[in-house]
Amino acid sequence: MRRFISTAAAMILACTISHSAVAEDAAAPLTPKDAGLRYGQALGALEVCHGSKLTAKADGLSQSYSGSELETFKAAAAGVFEAWNGVKNCVNAADPNQCKIIMDKSCLTAEAEIGATGKALAGLVDFAKH
Repeated sequence: MRRFISTAAAMILACTISHSAVAEDAAAPLTPKDAGLRYGQALGALEVCHGSKLTAKADGLSQSYSGSELETFKAAAAGVFEAWNGVKNCVNAADPNQCKIIMDKSCLTAEAEIGATGKALAGLVDFAKH
């Protein structure tokens, strides 16, 4: 089970960290894959991060793609969303706190990358302040 947890968390972090430079140059358009990765991250955050809400910016993200580009967008989003679901469904009877820690770190990373002042693609998700 620990391997599964580590693998799911690593998948989320790898998807987000490897593309953290995406959209740092606001003039550079997102590729369908990069946009899909961020959209999947946003959908995953909705599943795991308490009080998070998708923004209109996220809702419209796929609208600039069609045909094979849209399929690329959807595939990338689905892969990241699947990793988030792995984290959401985390169960570790030996150390349940490990699941909570992974969820919290994933939410913090998502907020830093796609939250209101995100460094990768700001404004995809509104995160509730506690």
